[in-house]
Amino acid sequence: MKEENASLTIVNDVIKQLNTFYNGDPWVTDNFRSRILSLNSEDALAKVDGHNHSIAQLVGHIAAWTNFAVQKLTGNDGYDIEDNSIVDWPAGGDWKNACDEFETAHKKLLVAIPDLPAEKWSAKVPGRNYTFIYLINGLLQHAWYHYGQIGSVLAAVNKKKASNIPV
Repeated sequence: MKEENASLTIVNDVIKQLNTFYNGDPWVTDNFRSRILSLNSEDALAKVDGHNHSIAQLVGHIAAWTNFAVQKLTGNDGYDIEDNSIVDWPAGGDWKNACDEFETAHKKLLVAIPDLPAEKWSAKVPGRNYTFIYLINGLLQHAWYHYGQIGSVLAAVNKKKASNIPV
């Protein structure tokens, strides 16, 4: 019973954090949905000097790792992502598709998290050397990290536009 209560607390906390990131009221900035998914395609696809990835590529990258977590949480033990592959860093050529993939992965994650049995939270993720709770906490940190990068790219895009430099 104690493990089940601890698991429920973890699940509720993680879901709250994911919802805050996606469409809640984070203390630090606008939420992901209102700030990023509302961008136009031109801005999202823009490549800016000094940045390795477009906003669309960063959103695709976050979606890819969210999907990785969903696959592992739902028992797809053989699913994996090779670092620096096209799955890890999608080309990002279709902004609407990148947004749709992110939203789909996010929604699936919110369903998969509470479905994970309490005893599995401390179990190792198949094919990895860390636990499910470590995976989910890392996923949150990963999303915020790349959200910061997106903010930097967006600031550079807006600066170019304000200077009448084509993006």
